[in-house]
Amino acid sequence: MRLAEMFDGQDTMTFEERVAEVVAIVSSAADFAGADHGLRAMFQQVCAARDEREFDEAFDKLVVSLSENTTKYLQSA
Repeated sequence: MRLAEMFDGQDTMTFEERVAEVVAIVSSAADFAGADHGLRAMFQQVCAARDEREFDEAFDKLVVSLSENTTKYLQSA
């Protein structure tokens, strides 16, 4: 999912505001101090994105890795 799709119809928010909202949601949903600690560098790339293209690329990688990490965690439990 692209940043533009996440905020479709909400043109009043700046790029920085949209990124901050997504970062807040992801950081509250993931456990970067625990089970997801290995993905912290990817999360930092999402946080540091300078434009929408960078954000979309970093976010896609993070989502795929979070999904894989969750699957591994559930299989080991």
